[in-house]
Amino acid sequence: MLRSPLYAAVFPCSDRSDQRVCQDLIARRSLKIALFTLVIAGLLGGSLAWASLSKTVTVSVDGEEREVSTLASTVQGVLDSADLEVAEHDVVVPDASTRVQDGSSIALQRGRLLNLTVDGVTSEVYTTARSVDEALDQLGFRQSQLEVSASRGERVPVDGMDLTINTPRLITLTIDGQTREVVTTATDVEDFLDEQGLDVSPQDWTSLYRTQPLLDRMRLQVIRVAVLDFPVVEPLPFTVTDTPDDTLFVGEREVDTPGVLGERFVNYRVTTHDGVEVARHEVAIRINVAPVNEVARVGTKPRPSTPTSSSTPSSSPTPSSGGGDTRSEGGANTGAPPPPRAGGLNWDALARCEAGGNWAINTGNGYYGGLQYDRQTWLGNGGGAYAPLPHLATREQQIAVGEVTFAARGSSPWPACGFHLFD
Repeated sequence: MLRSPLYAAVFPCSDRSDQRVCQDLIARRSLKIALFTLVIAGLLGGSLAWASLSKTVTVSVDGEEREVSTLASTVQGVLDSADLEVAEHDVVVPDASTRVQDGSSIALQRGRLLNLTVDGVTSEVYTTARSVDEALDQLGFRQSQLEVSASRGERVPVDGMDLTINTPRLITLTIDGQTREVVTTATDVEDFLDEQGLDVSPQDWTSLYRTQPLLDRMRLQVIRVAVLDFPVVEPLPFTVTDTPDDTLFVGEREVDTPGVLGERFVNYRVTTHDGVEVARHEVAIRINVAPVNEVARVGTKPRPSTPTSSSTPSSSPTPSSGGGDTRSEGGANTGAPPPPRAGGLNWDALARCEAGGNWAINTGNGYYGGLQYDRQTWLGNGGGAYAPLPHLATREQQIAVGEVTFAARGSSPWPACGFHLFD
């Protein structure tokens, strides 16, 4: 009977073939079947074991979740199996050594570098915040008046960003005679002046440098500085020359050439601080009329002694020994009226400093009157028109001579007290 090849392959020993060959063939085939069965059993067992040990863990990276199937037993193992590398400034919750189980959750927050400038001071800080607003909260900047270089809702890139913060500061500002408190986020004085809309010229003075950073509770004063030129026509004093004359008695004086004031044009450059004059300089001078210097002779001849009567007491007054009005010496007041005062100067304050306010003082030290002129300066500035010596002139006459002196030399003739003219 004919057999198909398939039949022969399945039943190799069904014919009258060699029994030994047939038995060997069956033995080998049985071994293959046993090995195949063992492999299948191992695969099935391994699959069952893997299924029993595998876990599904939820991993969140910057808020984006995904599920990871893993055999790892710790947080670090789960992250490694998910190919997630943790950088130095990243934050992992829970800790990397924490053991996990099926259904666990892991949060990975990436650290972001902020090149942070606060009130002009720059530093590098790391944050896990994903928005500018979150970063400000993490860094402790919660004031409502912060000035921030980026929108609060802007996302912070993983590779970082530059962020500038100006915090509010309370500044006490004094300008134009007024003081007020101002809250500002300006970084320095120049920015603050611009922010306040203040027109401060380069020559104006500020108590802080224009580039100085502002700190909370600083005080800033602005002084308006003005430099103006004033053309003035003023009298030019003459000099006095006294020549001894032995034909005249002591105390007598004869004027041979009367002194006459000259006239000059002066252009003054005046500096003021908030409208108050602090300096004056001559920048141009022209002599219009030269002065005529006074030439006089003073007596050196002793007066003859006057016989005294022992029976008749002297009725003449005793001279003052102190700073009183001694108008009896050297002549009398001419009575000439002084010109109208220019005003603006406090001559009484100067007299209080120089002479205790006594316009008729003569202490015998060579300086006379409320403004303490010596004789030559008094006559050289026109005082001879009123009296031979200052203390013999009235207050108004002395002030008239003082104004001539001030117009020519400012307050320099009174170095210790001249500043009182501006009281």
